[in-house]
Amino acid sequence: MPEIPEMERYRQLLTETVLGKQIKDVTVLRQRSINLDIDEFVSSATARVIEGVSRRAKYVVLHLYGGFFLLTHMMLDGRIFYGITGQSEGLPGKPEVIIDFTDGNSLFFCDLRLGFLHLVTREGLNDTFSDLGIEPLSDEFNFDNFTGTLKGRRGLIKPLLMDQKLICGIGNAYSNEILFAAGILPGRKMPTLQEGEIRTLYEVIPRVLRKGIEHGGYIEEQFASWDNLTGGQNSQFLVYDRGGQPCKVCGTTVTEMKLSGRWTYYCSTCQK
Repeated sequence: MPEIPEMERYRQLLTETVLGKQIKDVTVLRQRSINLDIDEFVSSATARVIEGVSRRAKYVVLHLYGGFFLLTHMMLDGRIFYGITGQSEGLPGKPEVIIDFTDGNSLFFCDLRLGFLHLVTREGLNDTFSDLGIEPLSDEFNFDNFTGTLKGRRGLIKPLLMDQKLICGIGNAYSNEILFAAGILPGRKMPTLQEGEIRTLYEVIPRVLRKGIEHGGYIEEQFASWDNLTGGQNSQFLVYDRGGQPCKVCGTTVTEMKLSGRWTYYCSTCQK
């Protein structure tokens, strides 16, 4: 599932490509990918100009003229592609919602079987975000807030990092990388962490996420035919999805196991 680096990459690319453009038409090929009646969705979005692009946790938001927002979440398989209107080749999956712009280009929202593209007002946007925890790349993410969020928690550290109500936007891939960077085993319980380990964990979270953004995230499918950065993070992972391979730091075989129902990767030498 795309996490902060992948969705931030989408935000950057959408800002570069569709900001200021006017929507000419919308085609909905799968009703369940949207939240309204198809005719209402199409008529409400058509002719509006995209005035802004933002990200919150694993969501990307297109700000439309008139107080409407297109809110999208990729979930497991969803992908976005930018190309020429009417394009049928090179898409990263089956298009389910297509937004055509007046300049002859389009956004293709593909494989939204679990993901979605919703048209909402400010109130709907706020409702969606109301239960989200601290954004780890925001000014709100300081040491006091971080420790306050985890205070009293007794569960395993990896699931806590992935709890969107505590710290939003971190998922399975980057929680593995964060814990490796902090030298902490994913199966440690929160009360066993020493003050120095908590400080280190706090410091590496934004660092790991920013490196993921810098390398284009791990989504392999291009956003556009000219996009040569997206997916670059795959070669940078130190433990995630590297079970059975040697640790890039010490050479110990990376362990792969299920933890709280999720595949988990760690180095038994580098992490304690």
